[in-house]
Amino acid sequence: MGNRELAKEMLKGAIDIHVHGGPDIFPRPLNDIEVARKAQEAGMRAVLLKSHTEGTAGRATVATYVTGFSMYGGLALNHPVGGLNPEAVRVAVQMGAKQVWMPTIHSEFAMLKAANSAAQFAKQLKRGPAGIGLLGADGRIKDELLEIIDIIAEADISLATGHVSPQEAMAVIEEAKKRGVKKIVLTHPTSPILSYTIEQMKETVRLGVSMLEHVVCDTTHHWKDPISSTVISDAIRAIGPANTIMSTDSGQIINPDPVPSMENFICMMLDDGIPQEDIRRMTVDNPAMILGIDP
Repeated sequence: MGNRELAKEMLKGAIDIHVHGGPDIFPRPLNDIEVARKAQEAGMRAVLLKSHTEGTAGRATVATYVTGFSMYGGLALNHPVGGLNPEAVRVAVQMGAKQVWMPTIHSEFAMLKAANSAAQFAKQLKRGPAGIGLLGADGRIKDELLEIIDIIAEADISLATGHVSPQEAMAVIEEAKKRGVKKIVLTHPTSPILSYTIEQMKETVRLGVSMLEHVVCDTTHHWKDPISSTVISDAIRAIGPANTIMSTDSGQIINPDPVPSMENFICMMLDDGIPQEDIRRMTVDNPAMILGIDP
């Protein structure tokens, strides 16, 4: 069996914790229900929906009801939900959110990097209010974010670092670990706008990161300067599959749909020499742990 055929087989039971469905302010090839149906047809286990502009837990509940496939949601702390807004996080938790992302497209760091962003992001980031920072003038984590961290810890859901700077991410990871957050995800550290070094990735694990989430979208022309698949496979070897998740960050018109995106990612890693059992751990077991479900 070739790697392409093997990748198709390995979709069975896979969990993708980073999918953008519609409706959205950005064009999406599939709505949430279509995402669920296609993942179900491929034999996948679950999908976590992400939006840069609104909570997705309610949307996921509807998609699950319609299709019978397990869909989950979360909340990204961007301007449309009030930025670092504890009440928005409380409501998201009550709605069943499984992950809270630090600011993504509206983080200070992402807005400074707008010129190197994907075209659709660059256009959005050039207008509107100032970016959202996580640290005060004294360099300490803002009080409202401390409250958010405590809500996440109490709910025992995942905190993801979003598109904030490595400096901000390190500070949040360390504080979240101290405050009892058990699930901490470093969001696509090899992304062209983040570009963590291997040593920085190792440092996040030392500080308390549970999982480094690598996404196949970073290898596509969604970005102005996409990375090679070997950047990801090298990071997997350096950090190890025990602390790594493979997901897609799919949902762009320019890219394949979520299911073929995951298939492509698995095939890339097989081609790069990552063992089948390690890929299984990174696409089934580790994302299940983050979502708090059985693989």
